[in-house]
Amino acid sequence: MDGPFIIRAKSRIKPGVSAAYKPLAQEICRLVEEAEPRVLAFNIWVDEAEGSEIVLQVHPDADSLEYHLQILGEKVRSTFEFAEFESLEVYGPPSDRLQHLFEAEAAEGGVSLTFHPMHWGGFTRLQSAAP
Repeated sequence: MDGPFIIRAKSRIKPGVSAAYKPLAQEICRLVEEAEPRVLAFNIWVDEAEGSEIVLQVHPDADSLEYHLQILGEKVRSTFEFAEFESLEVYGPPSDRLQHLFEAEAAEGGVSLTFHPMHWGGFTRLQSAAP
């Protein structure tokens, strides 16, 4: 059963940098929306203390994430000045290239990495039905 390809990344925002980081995060969201029409959802959520963030990406498939990394990889790497990955969860089967990339990043940075490659069921609804 095929499902969307989802990435959930949790990062710790370094102390004292959230005000400088927020415009960069918002710019990345804008660039994804403008340059990547296949991306189904791209959201950044921050806790009230602005010390922790979740980036949630929903792609139609792994190829869409590979394209994202090709065109915005350098911009995404610039966020490492402000935040450090803590965990990465991958929902859907990654390509060999993505799996090796994720595993290398996790090993290098001590990041918790979890793959959930099998989709047993469910659906994606991006607009709710009218009540």
